Amino acid sequence: MHPDRIGPWIINRKVGAGGMGNVYHGTHESSGEVAAVKVLPASMAREEGFVHRFSREIDALRKVTSPNIVQIFDDGQTDDGSLYFSMEYVDGETLTKLISRRRRLPWAEVIEISIQIANALKAAHNTGIIHRDLKPSNLMITGEGEVKLADFGVAHVFASTRLTRTGGIVGTAEYMSPEQARGHRATKLSDLYSLGAVMYVMLTGKPPFSGNAIADIMHKHQFGQFDKPSHYAPDLPRQLEDFVCKLLEKRPERRIPDALVVGRQLTNIRNLIQYEQEQKEQEQKEKEQTQVADRTVGAAAGQTAGVLVDRPDMSRGPATIVRDAVRQEIADSQKKSPVAAFFDNTYVLIAMLALVIAAGFYLSRQNKTTPEDIRAEAEALMKKPAGHGWLRARDDLLRPLVESSEEAAYDQEVRDWIHKADQYEFARGLRKRSFSDGSTQSEVQRLISQAFQTWNDGDVGAARARLLDVERLLTDRDAYLRSFIRQTLDEWREDPRIAGRKEMLREILREARSSQQDEQEIDRTAERLRSLINIYGEDQTVAIEVHKCRELLTQLDQQSAESSNGKN
Repeated sequence: MHPDRIGPWIINRKVGAGGMGNVYHGTHESSGEVAAVKVLPASMAREEGFVHRFSREIDALRKVTSPNIVQIFDDGQTDDGSLYFSMEYVDGETLTKLISRRRRLPWAEVIEISIQIANALKAAHNTGIIHRDLKPSNLMITGEGEVKLADFGVAHVFASTRLTRTGGIVGTAEYMSPEQARGHRATKLSDLYSLGAVMYVMLTGKPPFSGNAIADIMHKHQFGQFDKPSHYAPDLPRQLEDFVCKLLEKRPERRIPDALVVGRQLTNIRNLIQYEQEQKEQEQKEKEQTQVADRTVGAAAGQTAGVLVDRPDMSRGPATIVRDAVRQEIADSQKKSPVAAFFDNTYVLIAMLALVIAAGFYLSRQNKTTPEDIRAEAEALMKKPAGHGWLRARDDLLRPLVESSEEAAYDQEVRDWIHKADQYEFARGLRKRSFSDGSTQSEVQRLISQAFQTWNDGDVGAARARLLDVERLLTDRDAYLRSFIRQTLDEWREDPRIAGRKEMLREILREARSSQQDEQEIDRTAERLRSLINIYGEDQTVAIEVHKCRELLTQLDQQSAESSNGKN
């Protein structure tokens, strides 16, 4: 049973229902305009401040204009106090139903749909609105293939309710970004991750992550690895697969940065793929035309040859004609040019074979690479800046040289070059390697890797101290690794996390020194300083600030002690 009327809308029928309310098909009593009218659960209207937020956000959403976003008309309250809003009625089906009906969509159709979704997100993001719950069921597809993104308003309004204040999460697990799964604030990059998940399900027929429980799916978004889309769609162009994987990066900063860029890159990918296909079709067409032309020319040549052959004398009998024709054909086939006659000689062929063998032997002696040549080539590569050339010198030149030459195996400079290339390879893949071969070099690498892990964990001071200690252990032979450590220390010195913690300590120190404090406030300030000292006492990057905190804490303790003695 549905209501007969909601605000100025005459209700015709119910078209949908869910946890966030019911949706009805309505006609405006005055204008006759058709709309979808959504009524929210009555309990929401009773939440403190929700009605004001609801009206404010609906007003903001009405200003978002895009052909790919369901337009919102008005809002209000029903007779029983429930909140409602009316919006553009879209005659079509959800993307969920489309995928369910067709299982997988062709990549070209996925690009067209995704470009329209990106346009919708761009329009919303430009006004500061984040959807937070992009998923196939919120995307309507009309009969003409136009995409309409719905429920922008609901997702935005609900994000301010007690659902998030009490630790709940707004969003659908299968399409939720890792940062939303962790309970962090959603950004426009979160919407782009959800777009990547929507593209994935369109291409493969399944979301990137699924599971029996919501918590399991959310955990996979944060830490799991999805199957490449081409695993389910072998015909998927590589450019499009790479694009989807880029949107589904765990870390927001590694994703495509903006919906506008998403739309443009998708357009470029579509045009590039179409161009490559057209080129292949054109090449195939030209190949077929060439084959036809070859056959035509061959047939024409045969016909011409037939015309040019002298006709036999028809005055002779049939048997004589056949005999003479056969003799003429045999004679013609046995005729040879002077060059062919020259080479059709056994002695000539033997002499030529001997000449070829001699030439090959001579060239092999002339072109034989000596150990000195290999060493010189490797030296030229090792003198260049650190890069792939070092690894090529090690793998293609130096190691084979050492294996083939006992003298080279004991050449200290050759071994130093190999050592240098090993260190470069280690530094390049520092965060991916494990260290377990028991050698001195592997222990040095383990210590450096440990320092990087400490830095990743946020303890920049301890990480810097560890790298400085390791640098002191290195010898002149470890010049490249030492240079790498110094460069890393310089980069870490500019780490924004250091600036942030320094500023926090300085701000607390300023507040503690400038305020006129009573006894209770002195105790509270002293507790803050002790907490800072406990947290950052071993952090060398803020050693000066921590020292000042200790000095001030000593002064406050003295003041507190003097105050207590005065009372006694």
